[in-house]
Amino acid sequence: MKIVQIMPEFGLAGAETMCENLTYELCKLGHDVTVISMYEYHSSITERLEKAGVDVRYLHKKAGIDLSMIGKIRRILSETKADVVHTHLYCAQYAIPAAIFAGVKHRVHTVHNVAEKENGKLARKLNKLFFKHFHVIPVALSELIRDTIVEEYGIEKCRIPVILNGIDLSRCILKENYDYVGNFKILHIGRFSEQKNHIGLLKAFKLFHDKHPDSELWLIGDGENKTEIEEYVNDNALMPYVKFLGLQSNVYNFLHDADIFTLPSNYEGIPMTLIEAMGTGLPIVATAVGGVPDMLDKDSAILTNIDPKEVFVGFERYYLDKELRCEYGRAASNRAKDFSSMTMAKEYLKIYKTNGVNHE
Repeated sequence: MKIVQIMPEFGLAGAETMCENLTYELCKLGHDVTVISMYEYHSSITERLEKAGVDVRYLHKKAGIDLSMIGKIRRILSETKADVVHTHLYCAQYAIPAAIFAGVKHRVHTVHNVAEKENGKLARKLNKLFFKHFHVIPVALSELIRDTIVEEYGIEKCRIPVILNGIDLSRCILKENYDYVGNFKILHIGRFSEQKNHIGLLKAFKLFHDKHPDSELWLIGDGENKTEIEEYVNDNALMPYVKFLGLQSNVYNFLHDADIFTLPSNYEGIPMTLIEAMGTGLPIVATAVGGVPDMLDKDSAILTNIDPKEVFVGFERYYLDKELRCEYGRAASNRAKDFSSMTMAKEYLKIYKTNGVNHE
């Protein structure tokens, strides 16, 4: 099949990583994939895609609404003779009209987060129109996300397939030793945004560090809340113990070297970083939000609410108990086998091949 994947841009985040992984596996299965980035932004993801021989197109989108995107995407769909257009994040508002004009009947949109949080109001209104009247199949990353799609868009549940995110598990460096050397290292990977709840994480870490001073918090990421987060760290005398590691194109060594992984988010879809931590065999403390409880249970992770005191207790349980770190780390590694990128690609292919036949 000739498949076109469309993303706003390829920053180092979960949806973009999922699209990258899906592209590689579709190519391995013998399909022809073109990737569109609406903005000019280049990153390590686009570099890897291009190095792998993937055709990546940059459309130089202007800020705000840019209707020229419809014509640009339509030309690429016609040129590539696309069988499938697969959109992510807010691309559907441009790509679906382009697909209609180009006669591409197979139209898929992955909802990467709880439906009411993924897009702005206008994009959600357009998505509802596309899903209900223009044969676009919304794909959910978990059962909970599917429920939010039903509520937000009024679509029958049976019309919403669930496909779990996946990664290339062979890239994970499996943890074998659960002793901690030097400081006890807690790792978080995520955009500095309200969703990821960094202030709540820092409150939990302060409680933990005050009691266990041989501890560090590693933060990988960047984003709009970085200044606020840095100010909190400075105001609470945590700067020597909170390591700002910036954006990293390869997180696997950091995951392997950490002692535990934490993701105390306010809401989530199926977070790619969590799959990477699971594949590494890291003990995990995460809030039981979004798709997280579909990925891990009480026998494979410590799941909490967003109360910093609960997150602190999770940290301390692992700190005090090497056997628990080992048990939960290995259990998380076993659960990771359900989240392979090849399995994900095969499930999407089923949708690509039926969409347009069952719904046209």
